[in-house]
Amino acid sequence: MSKNKYLMVLAGMIMQLSIGSIYAYSKWIEPLSKELNWEAHDTKTAFSLAICFLGLTAAFMGKFTQKIGPTKAGLIAAFFLTIGLIGSSLAVKMDSIHLFYLTFGVLQGIGLGFGYVVPVYTIVKWFPDRPGLASGIIIMSFALGSLLASFFIGPLYDSMGLSSAFSTLGIGYGICMLLSALYLANPINLATDYHAHVDLTPRQILSDKRFIALWLLLFLNVCGGIAIISKAAILGKEMIGMTATQATIFVAIIGLFNGLGRLFWSSISDKIGCWPTFMIFIGINVVCFALIPSFSTNKASFQTLTFIIIAGYGAGFATMPSFVKEFFGSENYGQVFGYVLTAWSAAAFVGPMLLGLTKEITIFYLFSGLLVLALIVGIGLKGLLTIPITSK
Repeated sequence: MSKNKYLMVLAGMIMQLSIGSIYAYSKWIEPLSKELNWEAHDTKTAFSLAICFLGLTAAFMGKFTQKIGPTKAGLIAAFFLTIGLIGSSLAVKMDSIHLFYLTFGVLQGIGLGFGYVVPVYTIVKWFPDRPGLASGIIIMSFALGSLLASFFIGPLYDSMGLSSAFSTLGIGYGICMLLSALYLANPINLATDYHAHVDLTPRQILSDKRFIALWLLLFLNVCGGIAIISKAAILGKEMIGMTATQATIFVAIIGLFNGLGRLFWSSISDKIGCWPTFMIFIGINVVCFALIPSFSTNKASFQTLTFIIIAGYGAGFATMPSFVKEFFGSENYGQVFGYVLTAWSAAAFVGPMLLGLTKEITIFYLFSGLLVLALIVGIGLKGLLTIPITSK
């Protein structure tokens, strides 16, 4: 039975909206502290573990997911994410932060990894003429998932308590991901691209200069953005005196700009190319990070700069799939893209750790400096754009 490619996009969006709830993590920090006296520094480790295992799963299971197909891989994603959140409910009941690390961090992270790569590489195949826009729409949904979750978490916690809030979300997202997985499929007549088919081994991929450059670009672009996301609600309260309600809205708007940035910049990349797109939004964020210390006492300026930064942060994820496909071809896309996502895993630890080193606003100068390094890497990458794929 033939399937509609636009319904395929919808199915992919539903899965990404579900797993995107991880980006609303800062909304869990205060309830965990209030109910269990868990320190914010300790609970952030669960978030870092979730993103870490997202990247590791995407890297080492990329080829496996392509082998078993989108439906089976999507069902695996639904299973792990559901047991991860239900297990988090049990960890809260038992007051066990180590069980929380295992369930919310490791198990949910595995589900996030399967759930992230499957819709992306599936939908791109249905839109070979607009890979940037296709991946942008799907990955935009991941960011918008945090917007939805930021409004669910508070009311669920207030009405049923922390443990039940975790289990309810787990069951709800599990059902949504199940329905999504059952529809996802590769196109029957998959057109090949202009690359000659070359099977690359992991060693060949990891030693390729283009891969190394793409990995560094994503890592350096993610560090600052994910640091902000991991503590968005707390930053809003501590830096510019937001109330709890204002912090909730702040987190939600961050999710919105994260999503819109992905869609906007991926559309731009289809028109002007991946490399100039990357250089533009990274250059913009260099300036924005450098300006934050000067405008940290002005609520409007601080929030505006933050939203622009997060839009550029999301742009890296939306543009990277077509960048990988351009360099390595569709036959190697899933595997290479999975390895590139380990940069996200690494940045999930490094970014929040750097932000936690000091409460001084000058830490944002450091994030600006990291993006200057990204521009240097990007300049070096330009000379590698025309190198053909080889099996070495």
